Amino acid sequence: MRVAAVAVLVGLLVTALVAGVFALLPGRWEGRVGLLALPSGSTGSALISESGVSTSYGEVVTLAMPSIADLVTSPSTLDAVAAAVPGSPPPDELADDVSVELLAGSGVARVSVRAGSPELAARLAEAFAGRVAAADLLAPAGTLRVLDRQATLLEKGPDLTLGVGLGLIAGTLAGLGTAAVLVRRVRARRGDARRSVLSTLVAAGHGIVPVLSARDADAGERLLVLARAAGGPVRVAAGSPGVADAVLALQSDLAREPGTGPGGGTDESLVLVVDRAADGADLDAAVRALRPGTRVLAAVVS
Repeated sequence: MRVAAVAVLVGLLVTALVAGVFALLPGRWEGRVGLLALPSGSTGSALISESGVSTSYGEVVTLAMPSIADLVTSPSTLDAVAAAVPGSPPPDELADDVSVELLAGSGVARVSVRAGSPELAARLAEAFAGRVAAADLLAPAGTLRVLDRQATLLEKGPDLTLGVGLGLIAGTLAGLGTAAVLVRRVRARRGDARRSVLSTLVAAGHGIVPVLSARDADAGERLLVLARAAGGPVRVAAGSPGVADAVLALQSDLAREPGTGPGGGTDESLVLVVDRAADGADLDAAVRALRPGTRVLAAVVS
Protein backbone atom coordinates (compact mmCIF):
# COMPACT_ATOMS: atom_id res chain seq x y z
CA MET A 1 0.00 0.00 0.00
CA ARG A 2 2.83 2.38 0.83
CA VAL A 3 4.51 1.73 -2.52
CA ALA A 4 1.23 2.30 -4.37
CA ALA A 5 0.59 5.55 -2.50
CA VAL A 6 4.05 6.89 -3.29
CA ALA A 7 3.74 5.87 -6.95
CA VAL A 8 0.33 7.57 -7.27
CA LEU A 9 1.68 10.71 -5.60
CA VAL A 10 4.67 10.85 -7.95
CA GLY A 11 2.38 10.33 -10.94
CA LEU A 12 0.09 13.16 -9.86
CA LEU A 13 3.02 15.50 -9.25
CA VAL A 14 4.53 14.79 -12.67
CA THR A 15 1.14 15.26 -14.35
CA ALA A 16 0.64 18.59 -12.61
CA LEU A 17 4.20 19.67 -13.44
CA VAL A 18 3.90 18.94 -17.16
CA ALA A 19 0.46 20.57 -17.39
CA GLY A 20 1.77 23.58 -15.45
CA VAL A 21 4.74 23.98 -17.78
CA PHE A 22 2.38 23.99 -20.77
CA ALA A 23 0.17 26.58 -19.09
CA LEU A 24 3.18 28.85 -18.53
CA LEU A 25 4.46 28.64 -22.11
CA PRO A 26 4.39 32.00 -23.91
CA GLY A 27 1.44 32.51 -26.22
CA ARG A 28 1.68 32.61 -30.00
CA TRP A 29 0.03 35.07 -32.36
CA GLU A 30 -1.55 34.35 -35.71
CA GLY A 31 -1.86 36.92 -38.46
CA ARG A 32 -4.50 36.36 -41.15
CA VAL A 33 -4.96 38.03 -44.52
CA GLY A 34 -7.72 37.16 -46.99
CA LEU A 35 -7.41 37.04 -50.77
CA LEU A 36 -10.43 37.26 -53.08
CA ALA A 37 -10.52 35.87 -56.62
CA LEU A 38 -12.13 38.32 -59.09
CA PRO A 39 -12.64 38.00 -62.84
CA SER A 40 -10.77 40.36 -65.13
CA GLY A 41 -12.79 43.26 -66.47
CA SER A 42 -12.70 41.95 -70.04
CA THR A 43 -13.45 38.37 -69.09
CA GLY A 44 -16.77 36.87 -70.08
CA SER A 45 -18.30 33.70 -68.80
CA ALA A 46 -15.84 31.66 -70.88
CA LEU A 47 -12.27 32.04 -72.08
CA ILE A 48 -10.72 30.78 -75.29
CA SER A 49 -7.22 29.49 -74.74
CA GLU A 50 -4.47 29.63 -77.36
CA SER A 51 -5.36 26.07 -78.35
CA GLY A 52 -8.96 27.08 -78.95
CA VAL A 53 -10.37 25.25 -75.90
CA SER A 54 -13.13 27.07 -74.04
CA THR A 55 -12.57 27.31 -70.26
CA SER A 56 -14.94 28.98 -67.80
CA TYR A 57 -13.70 31.43 -65.18
CA GLY A 58 -14.99 29.12 -62.46
CA GLU A 59 -12.84 26.28 -63.74
CA VAL A 60 -9.78 28.52 -63.71
CA VAL A 61 -10.43 29.50 -60.10
CA THR A 62 -11.10 25.91 -59.06
CA LEU A 63 -7.86 24.71 -60.62
CA ALA A 64 -5.63 27.63 -59.62
CA MET A 65 -6.67 28.38 -56.03
CA PRO A 66 -5.18 25.18 -54.50
CA SER A 67 -1.79 26.19 -55.89
CA ILE A 68 -1.66 29.08 -53.39
CA ALA A 69 -0.59 26.63 -50.69
CA ASP A 70 2.29 25.44 -52.88
CA LEU A 71 3.25 29.02 -53.68
CA VAL A 72 3.55 30.23 -50.08
CA THR A 73 5.75 27.26 -49.11
CA SER A 74 7.95 27.40 -52.19
CA PRO A 75 11.63 28.16 -51.46
CA SER A 76 11.58 31.36 -53.51
CA THR A 77 8.59 32.78 -51.61
CA LEU A 78 9.95 31.77 -48.21
CA ASP A 79 13.34 33.30 -48.99
CA ALA A 80 11.76 36.52 -50.25
CA VAL A 81 9.46 36.95 -47.23
CA ALA A 82 12.21 36.09 -44.73
CA ALA A 83 14.47 38.69 -46.35
CA ALA A 84 11.77 41.36 -46.55
CA VAL A 85 10.42 41.14 -42.98
CA PRO A 86 12.84 42.12 -40.17
CA GLY A 87 12.88 39.59 -37.35
CA SER A 88 11.52 36.80 -39.53
CA PRO A 89 12.58 33.26 -38.67
CA PRO A 90 14.69 31.37 -41.21
CA PRO A 91 12.86 30.09 -44.30
CA ASP A 92 12.85 26.46 -43.13
CA GLU A 93 11.19 27.44 -39.83
CA LEU A 94 8.87 29.87 -41.57
CA ALA A 95 7.51 27.04 -43.72
CA ASP A 96 6.10 25.38 -40.59
CA ASP A 97 4.36 28.58 -39.46
CA VAL A 98 2.47 29.49 -42.63
CA SER A 99 -0.76 27.88 -43.83
CA VAL A 100 -3.47 28.50 -46.43
CA GLU A 101 -7.18 27.89 -46.00
CA LEU A 102 -9.53 27.85 -49.00
CA LEU A 103 -13.14 28.77 -48.27
CA ALA A 104 -15.09 26.41 -50.50
CA GLY A 105 -17.28 27.98 -53.18
CA SER A 106 -16.38 31.56 -52.27
CA GLY A 107 -13.18 32.22 -54.20
CA VAL A 108 -11.56 33.34 -50.95
CA ALA A 109 -8.21 32.13 -49.65
CA ARG A 110 -6.91 32.94 -46.19
CA VAL A 111 -3.16 33.09 -45.53
CA SER A 112 -2.26 32.58 -41.86
CA VAL A 113 1.15 32.97 -40.23
CA ARG A 114 2.07 32.19 -36.61
CA ALA A 115 4.76 34.13 -34.76
CA GLY A 116 5.86 35.03 -31.26
CA SER A 117 4.63 38.64 -31.42
CA PRO A 118 1.55 40.26 -32.98
CA GLU A 119 3.63 42.72 -34.99
CA LEU A 120 5.73 40.00 -36.59
CA ALA A 121 2.71 37.79 -37.29
CA ALA A 122 0.95 40.69 -39.03
CA ARG A 123 3.96 41.70 -41.14
CA LEU A 124 4.60 38.13 -42.25
CA ALA A 125 0.96 37.50 -43.19
CA GLU A 126 0.81 40.73 -45.18
CA ALA A 127 4.09 39.89 -46.94
CA PHE A 128 2.87 36.43 -47.94
CA ALA A 129 -0.44 37.82 -49.18
CA GLY A 130 1.39 40.41 -51.25
CA ARG A 131 3.58 37.75 -52.85
CA VAL A 132 0.53 35.63 -53.71
CA ALA A 133 -1.32 38.58 -55.27
CA ALA A 134 1.77 39.57 -57.26
CA ALA A 135 2.13 36.04 -58.66
CA ASP A 136 -1.07 36.60 -60.69
CA LEU A 137 -2.08 32.95 -60.55
CA LEU A 138 -5.48 33.51 -62.20
CA ALA A 139 -4.26 35.50 -65.22
CA PRO A 140 -5.69 36.16 -67.70
CA ALA A 141 -9.07 34.98 -66.39
CA GLY A 142 -8.93 36.90 -63.14
CA THR A 143 -6.89 38.36 -60.35
CA LEU A 144 -6.38 37.82 -56.63
CA ARG A 145 -7.08 40.92 -54.58
CA VAL A 146 -5.88 41.38 -51.02
CA LEU A 147 -8.95 41.90 -48.86
CA ASP A 148 -7.27 43.17 -45.71
CA ARG A 149 -4.90 46.11 -45.66
CA GLN A 150 -3.89 45.05 -42.19
CA ALA A 151 -3.74 41.49 -40.99
CA THR A 152 -6.31 40.21 -38.53
CA LEU A 153 -4.59 39.07 -35.34
CA LEU A 154 -5.55 36.18 -33.09
CA GLU A 155 -3.80 35.18 -29.90
CA LYS A 156 -3.09 31.47 -29.75
CA GLY A 157 -2.45 30.36 -26.19
CA PRO A 158 -0.74 27.09 -25.20
CA ASP A 159 -2.67 23.93 -26.02
CA LEU A 160 -3.78 22.97 -22.51
CA THR A 161 -5.53 19.84 -23.75
CA LEU A 162 -2.27 18.62 -25.23
CA GLY A 163 -0.45 19.61 -22.05
CA VAL A 164 -2.83 17.65 -19.83
CA GLY A 165 -2.66 14.65 -22.16
CA LEU A 166 1.12 14.62 -22.16
CA GLY A 167 1.07 15.18 -18.41
CA LEU A 168 -1.14 12.12 -17.89
CA ILE A 169 1.16 10.00 -20.04
CA ALA A 170 4.28 11.27 -18.26
CA GLY A 171 2.61 10.88 -14.86
CA THR A 172 1.58 7.31 -15.59
CA LEU A 173 5.07 6.38 -16.74
CA ALA A 174 6.63 8.12 -13.73
CA GLY A 175 4.26 6.35 -11.35
CA LEU A 176 4.95 2.95 -12.86
CA GLY A 177 8.68 3.59 -12.83
CA THR A 178 8.57 4.71 -9.20
CA ALA A 179 6.57 1.64 -8.22
CA ALA A 180 9.04 -0.66 -9.97
CA VAL A 181 12.02 0.96 -8.24
CA LEU A 182 10.37 0.90 -4.81
CA VAL A 183 9.29 -2.72 -5.17
CA ARG A 184 12.84 -3.73 -6.06
CA ARG A 185 14.20 -1.82 -3.08
CA VAL A 186 11.66 -3.32 -0.69
CA ARG A 187 12.44 -6.82 -1.92
CA ALA A 188 16.16 -6.19 -1.62
CA ARG A 189 15.69 -4.81 1.91
CA ARG A 190 13.62 -7.83 2.90
CA GLY A 191 16.29 -10.13 1.55
CA ASP A 192 19.01 -8.25 3.43
CA ALA A 193 17.02 -8.40 6.69
CA ARG A 194 16.42 -12.13 6.33
CA ARG A 195 20.09 -12.81 5.62
CA SER A 196 21.11 -10.74 8.63
CA VAL A 197 18.76 -12.62 10.96
CA LEU A 198 19.84 -16.00 9.62
CA SER A 199 23.55 -15.21 9.93
CA THR A 200 23.07 -14.05 13.53
CA LEU A 201 21.24 -17.25 14.50
CA VAL A 202 23.83 -19.43 12.78
CA ALA A 203 26.66 -17.58 14.49
CA ALA A 204 24.96 -18.14 17.86
CA GLY A 205 24.85 -21.88 17.24
CA HIS A 206 21.17 -22.28 16.40
CA GLY A 207 21.82 -23.64 12.94
CA ILE A 208 19.94 -22.82 9.78
CA VAL A 209 16.30 -22.03 10.55
CA PRO A 210 13.47 -20.83 8.29
CA VAL A 211 13.24 -17.04 8.10
CA LEU A 212 9.74 -15.85 7.16
CA SER A 213 8.31 -12.43 6.36
CA ALA A 214 5.35 -11.27 8.43
CA ARG A 215 4.09 -9.40 5.36
CA ASP A 216 3.63 -12.59 3.40
CA ALA A 217 -0.05 -13.53 3.31
CA ASP A 218 0.72 -17.17 4.10
CA ALA A 219 3.27 -16.53 6.88
CA GLY A 220 0.82 -17.69 9.56
CA GLU A 221 -0.04 -20.89 7.72
CA ARG A 222 3.62 -21.70 7.11
CA LEU A 223 4.33 -21.16 10.79
CA LEU A 224 1.51 -23.55 11.71
CA VAL A 225 3.04 -26.20 9.46
CA LEU A 226 6.38 -25.79 11.21
CA ALA A 227 4.68 -25.91 14.62
CA ARG A 228 2.89 -29.17 13.77
CA ALA A 229 6.17 -30.66 12.56
CA ALA A 230 7.88 -29.62 15.81
CA GLY A 231 5.27 -31.58 17.76
CA GLY A 232 5.24 -29.44 20.88
CA PRO A 233 4.39 -26.07 22.33
CA VAL A 234 5.63 -22.98 20.51
CA ARG A 235 6.37 -19.62 22.07
CA VAL A 236 6.55 -16.37 20.09
CA ALA A 237 9.06 -13.85 21.40
CA ALA A 238 10.29 -10.43 20.33
CA GLY A 239 13.85 -10.31 19.05
CA SER A 240 13.92 -6.53 18.73
CA PRO A 241 11.85 -3.51 19.77
CA GLY A 242 8.76 -2.48 17.81
CA VAL A 243 7.32 -5.92 17.01
CA ALA A 244 4.64 -6.26 19.70
CA ASP A 245 1.77 -6.25 17.20
CA ALA A 246 3.44 -8.89 15.05
CA VAL A 247 4.07 -11.08 18.10
CA LEU A 248 0.41 -10.90 19.13
CA ALA A 249 -0.77 -11.67 15.59
CA LEU A 250 1.45 -14.76 15.33
CA GLN A 251 0.41 -15.95 18.78
CA SER A 252 -3.20 -15.66 17.65
CA ASP A 253 -2.46 -17.73 14.54
CA LEU A 254 -0.72 -20.44 16.57
CA ALA A 255 -3.56 -20.55 19.11
CA ARG A 256 -5.83 -21.97 16.41
CA GLU A 257 -3.82 -25.19 16.42
CA PRO A 258 -4.25 -27.36 19.56
CA GLY A 259 -1.00 -28.19 21.29
CA THR A 260 1.04 -25.45 19.71
CA GLY A 261 0.52 -22.78 22.33
CA PRO A 262 3.28 -21.77 24.77
CA GLY A 263 4.01 -24.44 27.34
CA GLY A 264 7.13 -23.38 29.14
CA GLY A 265 8.66 -26.86 29.11
CA THR A 266 12.01 -27.99 27.86
CA ASP A 267 10.43 -29.22 24.64
CA GLU A 268 9.15 -25.76 23.84
CA SER A 269 10.17 -24.25 20.49
CA LEU A 270 10.71 -20.56 19.91
CA VAL A 271 9.64 -18.26 17.09
CA LEU A 272 11.74 -15.10 17.11
CA VAL A 273 10.13 -11.95 15.66
CA VAL A 274 12.50 -9.23 14.46
CA ASP A 275 11.85 -5.78 13.01
CA ARG A 276 13.39 -5.51 9.53
CA ALA A 277 14.82 -2.11 10.46
CA ALA A 278 16.20 -3.26 13.82
CA ASP A 279 19.76 -2.61 14.85
CA GLY A 280 21.96 -5.69 14.59
CA ALA A 281 23.05 -5.15 18.18
CA ASP A 282 19.44 -5.59 19.38
CA LEU A 283 19.16 -8.91 17.57
CA ASP A 284 22.53 -10.11 18.91
CA ALA A 285 21.48 -9.24 22.45
CA ALA A 286 18.14 -11.03 22.09
CA VAL A 287 19.76 -14.18 20.70
CA ARG A 288 22.44 -14.23 23.41
CA ALA A 289 19.74 -13.86 26.07
CA LEU A 290 18.05 -17.12 25.05
CA ARG A 291 18.29 -19.98 27.50
CA PRO A 292 20.90 -22.58 26.60
CA GLY A 293 19.34 -25.35 24.58
CA THR A 294 16.48 -23.20 23.30
CA ARG A 295 15.26 -24.60 20.00
CA VAL A 296 14.55 -21.80 17.53
CA LEU A 297 11.80 -23.07 15.26
CA ALA A 298 11.76 -20.07 12.92
CA ALA A 299 12.45 -16.37 12.70
CA VAL A 300 9.91 -13.88 11.38
CA VAL A 301 10.92 -10.52 9.96
CA SER A 302 8.13 -7.97 10.40
